[in-house]
Order: sequence, then structure tokens, then C-alpha cells
Amino acid sequence: MRKFILLLSGLIISVAAFAGNIERTYHFANYSIQAKGSYQTIMFDGAKSAGIPGEPSLPYIQVVLMLPPGESAESMEVIRKNEVQIPGTFQLFPKQDVVPLSKPGTGKFLKNASVYSGNAPYPKSPEGKLMMEYLNGFGFALSTCTPVSYNPSTGQLSYYSDITIRIHTRTDGKATECLKNLSSEKNVTERVKRYAQNPEMAESYPQKASPKAAYQYLIITPSQFQGGYTDLINYYQTLGIICQIATTESIAAGMSGVDLPEKIRNYIIQEYQINSIDYVLLGGNDLLVPARKAYDVVYYGTGGIEEETNRIPADIYYSSLDGNWDSNGNGIYGEVADNTDLLPDVAVGRFPFANASELASMVHKSVSYQANPVQGEFNKPLLAGEYLWSDPNTLGGDYMNLLVNEHSDNGYTTTGIPSAVNTITTVYDTLTGVTSTSYWGWDPSLLVQKINNGSSFIHHLGHANYDYALRLGFWDITNANFSQVDGIHHNYSLIYTQGCNCGGFDTTNCIASQMLAINNFAAAGVFNTRFGWFDQGTTDGPSEHLQREFVSALYDNTSPEHHFGIAHMISKIKTAPWIGLPGEFEPGAQRWTHYDCTLLGDPALYIQTENSGPSGIQSISADANLTVYPNPSAGTFYADVTLTRPGTITLRIESMTGQAIGNPQTWENLEAGFHHLSVNPGTLTSGIYFCRFESNNSILVRKLVVRR
Repeated sequence: MRKFILLLSGLIISVAAFAGNIERTYHFANYSIQAKGSYQTIMFDGAKSAGIPGEPSLPYIQVVLMLPPGESAESMEVIRKNEVQIPGTFQLFPKQDVVPLSKPGTGKFLKNASVYSGNAPYPKSPEGKLMMEYLNGFGFALSTCTPVSYNPSTGQLSYYSDITIRIHTRTDGKATECLKNLSSEKNVTERVKRYAQNPEMAESYPQKASPKAAYQYLIITPSQFQGGYTDLINYYQTLGIICQIATTESIAAGMSGVDLPEKIRNYIIQEYQINSIDYVLLGGNDLLVPARKAYDVVYYGTGGIEEETNRIPADIYYSSLDGNWDSNGNGIYGEVADNTDLLPDVAVGRFPFANASELASMVHKSVSYQANPVQGEFNKPLLAGEYLWSDPNTLGGDYMNLLVNEHSDNGYTTTGIPSAVNTITTVYDTLTGVTSTSYWGWDPSLLVQKINNGSSFIHHLGHANYDYALRLGFWDITNANFSQVDGIHHNYSLIYTQGCNCGGFDTTNCIASQMLAINNFAAAGVFNTRFGWFDQGTTDGPSEHLQREFVSALYDNTSPEHHFGIAHMISKIKTAPWIGLPGEFEPGAQRWTHYDCTLLGDPALYIQTENSGPSGIQSISADANLTVYPNPSAGTFYADVTLTRPGTITLRIESMTGQAIGNPQTWENLEAGFHHLSVNPGTLTSGIYFCRFESNNSILVRKLVVRR
């Protein structure tokens, strides 16, 4: 038996592995009691407040345990020890509803009188739903658990300082089949290990050999459009990312499946297993590359219900590659009974174009944003928040503030936009105090003005619909209104909104599709194809959770992820265990957002968060011009430099992480004018590097791709 002890964010964890069992012990010590009107809440670090609407809110932690290869979770046992009584008596706050951003609520305060008058310990069972999921071939048991016990009748409250989670496992054919999805890419394995609470278990998995003829980026599109991706393919080739196109016609003719979506997914699975691809771009709107329409139902309030039967466009179907999303075979995809795969394996985005002109615009904006960026504005995010709710007043700006700096609000920690090195512009509705619900709301023209002034990323929380978002209508999304967001005056925009329906690319007049289709404005964004969901009177909610995790992936202190599709994928991976919370698994709002929160744009697009990036184009110079070629290079390369005055040039070659490689090269006493310099990169292995040229007061950086 091996035992591991870790210290994570104040939570001490010990792990033991047994044959047929996986165990992890969680230790709880420091709690906080907070007043919420005449009620109270109890919280622990790393725990999220949750419960069944109308019943006491309790703190729950995630359970994310990697299982041995070829085994699945059969059951979960919770062993609680060392009960600690908390002095005093308490009336714990009853959990309230999550509601759609575009729907009015019931306006009723929920409290289940029969539960609050009960004399039995609450909850009856401390664990949430046990879910068996697979991530890039690795099996995971996902669940939640609370250390708290509460007697609603007496108000007595206690917690257990030690809770052991024991997962009973069994050999399972599906788990063995999922091993085919193991990736040969080291970065994928490392990402999986960072997700697991017991990463040492990864050592027991077999290693997959690297494919002989791998490519990284799959584009799926109708044959009539396959010539429209040339610029995108050529650009990524300079970065060492090889693209391949498969037409919908060839997939329809050559793959098995009950319909075209299943055939497309089966083709993605085939190429992922053979070539360990990282990115998939779906080229076309729903008529050209059909989405899988998923089912979900959300119960809320006193009889509130939202149900979509095979109507939620869910591109995560093409990203989460285990199972078939219809295990009961009734033709309804994504039901709870289908054991739907919630952990995406490959980054998927969609260009929602309808014609060749719109495709050309989307390709141009993606390439231009990365290869020819306007410098100096990658640290200028724009945050927009709207008034969401009355009784209690709920403001979108309060949610948006949790995207800035590190926050542990609502029981999970995220690394946000660092305010110290960013110029953050906010456009928030604010309460005026005239009446309890009076507020000042920003005018859409103000937001358009801010966008035309240049920004690095637009984050938004507010009401939306298929043809309406950011307080703009479909008719407002024109090149004239965004004349300065043209890739020349200012960079094309990136957007993340929690608003309802605005990403519904299966509808006419989809406002998100229009933002990407015009020549100016947005290059890519994350949008909801159906409802977004928030938690009234708080700064929490299913859509907020995904957006916080997305931003956290971009600014993670140890392993930031800048590729749009992978950051989006990580947000769903990090959020998936909370789908098993009590009051969440069946009501389904977190599952709903998992399905409909969609990337419209290039999944490999590199989001720049500071004034340098993968293009390597950083020019702070009035004294020199520079060209580096051939690029990619197999050995010696050349630098053509034009100096405006005499000086010395020093070249330093750096890795993608900024580490110096080899010794610098220097050319001294150069005259003003043109110089043709021959550079020997030495023993550089294949990969991507930065060449930093320094001359007088000038610094010029160019990216170099080496292919041996």
C-alpha cells in the first residue's frame, strides 16, 4: 500500500490505494459562519454552498479521483470520523433557485417547512451523485460531499473533521474501451494529472506511442468551402500546427452512424485515436455542419420548468468522445439516464458561416488577430454588467468583479485578470437609491464607444436573446458601427457572454454569428446556444462558474492556457464535478450550461493577455527593421536588418517560456543601413523559439520555427 499526503489551499488530504478500492481522506478544521439576513451559512475553504431549493444550504467539496486503468466506479462509501459540535444554534439559509437570465422568476422565497421542522440529522446522505467519467482515456469518479450535519428543529450544527471517500471499483469493458482515447501528447497527460486529486494513479496507465504521421488540427466542412481555409492552414503551419480538412460529404459516405452528427463524431474519434489531434473546427452553421441537439430539463421555483427535448445545440458532443450520448437508445441525446460524457477530450470550435464571404471574414480575423496584432492593447479588458434581478437586487457587475484577481467566493478559487498589470474598463449598471429597485443602466452607444477604443477581451453578463446581446440588436452589428475594430486601428474583439440564446447558430438572425461574419468586430467568442443561468441574489450560478474557470485557465499562475478552445474545454472539465451536487444533478442547470456554452471561432486561436504572444511580433523600435527567414528553418537562417544609425546588434534565442538557449551572438560596429546576417541556431531541436534582437534602444522579437 502506498500513501500520499498533500496540502492544498489549507485542506489536508491523505490518499491510499487498495486493490478494488480507491480512498481519499479529507480533513476539515477552519469554518466560518456568515449572517444572511436572519439566517446563517457555514463555509469551509474549497467548499461550495449547495442544496435542494427550499432546503438548508450546506458546504460541499469536489471528489475527483482517478481510477485504475480498465476499472469503473461501482459505488461510493463515505466514512465520517471525529464529529465537532459548533457552539450555538443556527437557522441555515434555504437554498434558492437558479433562474434563466432571460426569464422572470416566481418572486417567492423558498423554504421547505417540513424539512425545517424535522428532528432528524440533515442531510440524510452526505454525498452527491456519483458519476463515472473519462478524460482523454483516464477514468474518473466524480462526486461531492459535505462534512456538515444539521438538526433543523433544534438548530444544532456540527461537522466531521475527517471524511474518507472510498470508491469501490470493478473491471469494466467500457473503461477498457476508453483506453483507446489515451493521448500520446505529454501536455494532455499533464493536464489530466493536474485535474486529478490523486495524480499518482496516472503512472499505472499505459503510455501511448506517438503516431508516425500526426497532425494536430482537423477542419470539417462541406466540400464547396474547403478552399476557403488556405490562409488559416498556412498560418498555423508556420507555428508547427499541421491542419487537415475532411469534408462532410466524405464523412457521410465513409463513416458509420445513425445520422450525420454521429458520423462526424465517429470520424473525430477515429482521428483523435490515430493522430492525437488537439483541435477540431466545425466549418459552417447548423445547416452545413449539423449540431447534435441535446436534451435537458431544469426544475426551479414553485413549479418552474425549462425543458429542451433534442433542441439544445451542443457542440460538446463533438468534444467529449466517450459513449454515444444515447445509451438507452431512445433517440433522445444527453439525458441523465444516458450517462453522458461531461469531460471534453479535444478542443472544438465552430465557424458559424452561411456562405463563402462570411467564411473569408472569419478566417481573416482569426489569422490577423494572431499574426498581425495591434500592439499595446492586450492588457485592456472590458467588463460589462447589467441589472439582472429585483427582490433581491442582483447586479451583473458584482459577478464580473469576480473575474478580476484571485477569488475564493462561492467555495472555489479562481485566478482572475491581474489588476496590477491590466487597464480594466468597466461598464456596469448601478443602483441609484431613488427606490429599492431604481438603477442607472448604461446606454449601448457607450459600450460601442468603449469597444471602438480598443480592448483585449469583452466579458459580459446581462440579458440576451437570439438577435440581441450586449444591449445591441442584430441590426446594430455592422461594419460602420465598429469601424475602428478592423484589425488595423484596433484588434478584432474576443467576447465571452453569459446571456441567453445569443449563440443559437441554428436560428436565423443569430447575433453571435453576425458578430463573426462581418468584416469588423469579433474574431471569436463564447456564447450560449440556449439559456444562461444565474443564482438570484448572489454572485454565483452555473454560467458564472464556467466563465470564472475560463478566465482562470488564461491567467493560471503555474500553467496558463491561451488557446481559446483548450481554455474553454478546461472550464467545463473543472466545473463537471459540481453537476453531481444535491439539488443540481436532477434540476440540471449546470448540465444545461455544459451543453449550450459554445465556442464560436477558431479553437486554436491564441488569446493574448499581455503585449506579446505567439506571433512573436514585438517591435519597440525607432532604430531598426527586421525580417527573419526561412521560417520554418531546418538549420541556418538569415536576418535582414536595416539600422537607422550605427550600432551593435545582439541576438538571444529563447524558448517559448523565456529561457535563454545557448550563448548570444553579437555583430559589432555596424554602419547605418541594410545588413544581411547569417545565424546558426546550433543544436536546436524541432520546436518554436523566440529570436530577440537588441540594437541601440530597440528590441525586436521574431518567432522562429525549427524543423529538423
